[in-house]
Amino acid sequence: MMSCQRLSSRALQELVDTFRLRRNLAVGPSTAKIFYTARNYLAGKIPGELVFAVDKWPDFSAVMCAVGEGTYQYLQDIETYTFYWENNQGLLRLLRDAKFVDWDETFTIAGFSERGLPLLNQVCHDMNKPPPTNDTMTHCNTAFFTGQIIGNDSPPSPLLTIGPLEVQHAELVNRVWRWGGQSKVLEFLQYIIRTFPSRCLYDENDQPLSFSVAQPWGEVGPLYSRTTRSDHGTIIFRNILKNIQEAGDLPYVYAESRLPRLRTHAMKVGGHWDPFGSCYWVYIS
Repeated sequence: MMSCQRLSSRALQELVDTFRLRRNLAVGPSTAKIFYTARNYLAGKIPGELVFAVDKWPDFSAVMCAVGEGTYQYLQDIETYTFYWENNQGLLRLLRDAKFVDWDETFTIAGFSERGLPLLNQVCHDMNKPPPTNDTMTHCNTAFFTGQIIGNDSPPSPLLTIGPLEVQHAELVNRVWRWGGQSKVLEFLQYIIRTFPSRCLYDENDQPLSFSVAQPWGEVGPLYSRTTRSDHGTIIFRNILKNIQEAGDLPYVYAESRLPRLRTHAMKVGGHWDPFGSCYWVYIS
């Protein structure tokens, strides 16, 4: 059996050029994620090294993205590997290929479909690694926004304005975001605010009330509102979703099961859940 293959820049461009035409980005938790990560990487929007590999080329059935050296430490910590697959054999080939997955290290698999957990458990056993448990996984559902965004996205008062986040607001985001607080997260937030779409509701003193910013892999988040008014957060959520749609892209969000407010927002504005089922961020030690 031939080993898995790392994609050259030319092959990766070919994948990006054809992927969206042949696959529905709104099915599967990692489909859109792989596509937008590859596209943004080729566009120079993701620094450092990303490794893309397939089970076979050009007729691949599985794709892996690995975050390599030279990119942000926070990105390496939470996004070590992402896997997209169409059959179990393709996923197993990538998981077991020591050229691409370093089972001697600790790592995180992002947006991993629940349908792949039995195979992941099997490979963990083969590699003498403890299988993932509820304590080492974060459960999410993927919401896609393929249709019209429902509701008003204008400021609720003439004293309030909507615009992009500024880089100086990264410290605020780092303080209030549930995954924030560390210097490596602040560095990452400064980068995504500079590079990707963001929307913010400002008060009459130009202070942020609610905000959201897109991630390097295309997901909308973090989403946060400093006020108790639920419409502030919902307005900004609608605003950034429409902003992404107007650019010709598919907005989506990973909604953690322990964040019911975000899940409510997603359905309220016209989202639909991934028909493929839920997914996990899996920590392997």
